[in-house]
Amino acid sequence: MRIFGIFLLGALIAAGFYLYLGARDATSSLDAVAAVASTLREENTTGRTLDRETARRMISAMEDLLAAPETISEHVEDLKTIAATAASWADAAATPSAELHVAVAIRRAAGELRGYVVTPKQITISRARQLLGAARFSLDSDAVGMEGGQGPGLAVGAVKDRIDNLQQSHQEQIQEMDEELRN
Repeated sequence: MRIFGIFLLGALIAAGFYLYLGARDATSSLDAVAAVASTLREENTTGRTLDRETARRMISAMEDLLAAPETISEHVEDLKTIAATAASWADAAATPSAELHVAVAIRRAAGELRGYVVTPKQITISRARQLLGAARFSLDSDAVGMEGGQGPGLAVGAVKDRIDNLQQSHQEQIQEMDEELRN
């Protein structure tokens, strides 16, 4: 009985040590992911702090365009301004943060609406609507006290947001050429 107790105590100590090392490894992995995400920044963009009221107005304006897609072509310059503003917000946002997610979702939605002008498809409208919903949700959730923090989902989501932001930058360059060819 005494040997079994010693064996059980040894097994518990070993399990505790294993869990401690696993937690340390997970923490260092999350720190590494956050560090990588922070380096994924767009060049030639000056960061500005997210303005929540302006973000809400932009979301509402794009939702109005979704309600009348035939008018989107009249607002391409507005969509360029929205995308540029969101790009500056994304550049200044912490990694991970709700601000980063909001900025990237707004920028991508503006890009989808610009893309609709060149190739009008319902799927483009649906993606823009989904992105605007995600932006509004993140904006409203953060406003009531959700804090950016650590966690595997947040770190991976931050990398995805940074990559999506860079991808949207390249997409905007392609859209510029498509719009020039169209005119």
